[in-house]
Amino acid sequence: MTTNLNNLCRKFHRDEEGLESLQVVMIIAIAAMIMIAASTVGKAAVTWMTGKWDTLKGMDVSTGDAATP
Repeated sequence: MTTNLNNLCRKFHRDEEGLESLQVVMIIAIAAMIMIAASTVGKAAVTWMTGKWDTLKGMDVSTGDAATP
């Protein structure tokens, strides 16, 4: 049983096609993680910028006081 498992592992390790497909899967997984992280940080940044924009629209930039409509 152990010999058979060792032989299977060695065969998989020498298999270049298997290694190539494993690398492709790993690259896709890393790209997905980066995209999820960018999406999460991007949402927070957009929310922050929207709040700052709303504050800026409601203020008189020259004095820093609230603008009177």
